[in-house]
Amino acid sequence: MKLSAIILKAMVALAMVGVLTSCISKKKYEEAMTRAAAEKSALESSLATAQEENDDLKGKISTMEGNLNMKSEEIVSLTEQIKVNNGKIANLQNAIKEAFSSFDSNDIQVEEKGGKLYITMANKVLFEAGRDRIKKESKDVLATLAGVLKDNGDLSILVEGHTDNDPVVIHKARFKDNWSLSVARSLNVVRELVANGVKEGRLTASGKGETMPVSDNMSDEGKEKNRRTEFVIVPKIDGLYKMYKSDFAGMGSSN
Repeated sequence: MKLSAIILKAMVALAMVGVLTSCISKKKYEEAMTRAAAEKSALESSLATAQEENDDLKGKISTMEGNLNMKSEEIVSLTEQIKVNNGKIANLQNAIKEAFSSFDSNDIQVEEKGGKLYITMANKVLFEAGRDRIKKESKDVLATLAGVLKDNGDLSILVEGHTDNDPVVIHKARFKDNWSLSVARSLNVVRELVANGVKEGRLTASGKGETMPVSDNMSDEGKEKNRRTEFVIVPKIDGLYKMYKSDFAGMGSSN
C-alpha cells in the first residue's frame, strides 16, 4: 500500500472519531474509539510493511546497479576477446591460403563466416571414390595443414565429412550408407592430423553424409561439389557463454 494512501486513510479515521464524539452516547463513543484504535494499529502495521518493502526494493536496485557495472566491464573484456579471436582467424586464413597457393581454388577453399574459418577440400584431394582411406600422396596435404594449425593452438577444429546422394557401392559390408562413410573419412582425417602433431583435444570428427549439400545432386558437377571434407576452425567463446549463463539468464528470472 502506498504511504500517501495510508496517511489519507488515517486522517479519515480520525475525522470520523471527532464526529462521533459530538453526537453519540458514551458507550457508542467507546466502541468507536476501540474500532479507531484497531484501525490505527492495522494502519501502523501496513505502514511498517510498506517501509520494509521499500527498503527491500532499494536493496534490489542497489544490487542491480552493481550487476550492471559488472556487466559493462565484462562486455568490454569480451569485446577485446572477440577482436583478438578475429585477428587470429584472419591470420590463420592468410597462412592457409599461402600454404595451399599452388592448389586449384576449386579443390581447396578458405572462407571466413560468422567469426569461424571454413577450409573446404574437395573429395578428390584426399580420397578415392567410395573409400575412406586417405590417399598416400595426399598425406602431405594434411601434414601441411597440421603445421599451420599447430601454430594456433587455442583454436578448436571440427572435421566434417560430406558426400553426394549416390548409394554406397564399394565396401558395402563396411559402410551401411553415406553417413557411415563420411564418419569414417572424418575420423581418418582427424587421426592423420593428430599423427602430425595437432592435439587430440582440439579435434572433433563429424560425418554429415548427404544431409548438407552445397549444390544439387542432379548433375556430376553438383555431386562433385557435395563430396568434400570441411574443417571448421572455431575460436574460444567461453567468456561469452559464461556471462550469458550466470548474468543475463538470471536477469530474465521472474523470482
